[in-house]
Amino acid sequence: MSITKNRLLLLSIIGVIIACGGVFFWHTQRQKTYAKTRALFAPYYTFSGKLTPEQQKSYTEYIVSITEGVKPSDLRKYKLPKRERLQLEAHSMALLRDNPELVFRGPFDVDKVDDIRPYQMHFGILALKAKTKLTDIPSNSRSQILKHLESLNRRLTINRAEAYIEKIQKLSPGPNFKLPPLTPMTFWLSTIKPISGDKWIMEADGSFHLPEGSKLGSVHITDTYGNEYTVDFDAPTDISMTEDTEDLYTEIDTVYEHLIDTEFHRLSTLSKSNRYTEIEELFSAE
Repeated sequence: MSITKNRLLLLSIIGVIIACGGVFFWHTQRQKTYAKTRALFAPYYTFSGKLTPEQQKSYTEYIVSITEGVKPSDLRKYKLPKRERLQLEAHSMALLRDNPELVFRGPFDVDKVDDIRPYQMHFGILALKAKTKLTDIPSNSRSQILKHLESLNRRLTINRAEAYIEKIQKLSPGPNFKLPPLTPMTFWLSTIKPISGDKWIMEADGSFHLPEGSKLGSVHITDTYGNEYTVDFDAPTDISMTEDTEDLYTEIDTVYEHLIDTEFHRLSTLSKSNRYTEIEELFSAE
């Protein structure tokens, strides 16, 4: 009996040693992964605020070095603890908010856009979301702020979708009808169904016409929040903007400029009721 007990004890000790060894190895490998990732992104933190042309050039060269040096299949090998991921996200989104033009130049190979302001607003909201998750204020207050930020992003999405629809409404359907171009970075539209209508007939002189009773068709759009829009060329109706674009941008800028580190710290010192009231007042324009 004692031999059996001793054998079980020995096996248990061996099992614990193996388990501890496995945990130690896993922890060591994870720390090596973290160290490698930190080294990769350390230069990123040297870029902040509004960059000069020279700094933008250096930034682009740095991004090129990453995209060329890290294969997509190796991305899973680069990891960071959650808090550091949020710090990197907050910094990168703030950088793009201050320099949205960086998105629309090499190495991204994205066509130039007429208006980069909506992207600037979007990046600002994403930066605030990451910063909010990093703050030491109680979780219910973080949730309160995140809820308002999501509302701002939803309103921005609707605003941009409606602005795109306004462009479509100004077009005249024809045999070579083309929708206004979108960049691959467009964040507000999920799907755009091609115009559906009857076939145009070409005459001998090269002109086109639709047979009597034919349909011009329509365009169906869904934004990233699932809101649906339809532009019907056979029954044209104006889809007016839900809210003024500049007023919305001003509101987003005001929130962004107010929610800085010192403000988050001040909020953490308030009582629960006062903190709730001040957060609601900050977003009272919604």
